Amino acid sequence: MRTLVAVLALAVSMPVVAVPMTADAQIQAGGRAAARAPRVSREQRLNNLRNEAEDRLLEIEEQIASIQQAGEAAGGLTDGQQRQLAQLNQRRERERREIARFEEALGAS
Repeated sequence: MRTLVAVLALAVSMPVVAVPMTADAQIQAGGRAAARAPRVSREQRLNNLRNEAEDRLLEIEEQIASIQQAGEAAGGLTDGQQRQLAQLNQRRERERREIARFEEALGAS
């Protein structure tokens, strides 16, 4: 009976010991894989940021056009639509300045 208990205790404890070893190995492999990832150049980062700003600008311009069309169809803009257009125009100008800043930085590099 004692032998059976000892064998069961050993069998039950073995997977508990094996799991952390496997998990540790996966974490270590993932850490080394991240260290080998290619670095993005400054120019690529600036291009990515400029592209994101251009995408946001297009979305803003689509929203502006949508509100203006709705206002024309209704015979005029409501106060809420006018406020929305003012906010969108501010955001559009901010995005345009940001795009110009990225283009300037890209031209200097």
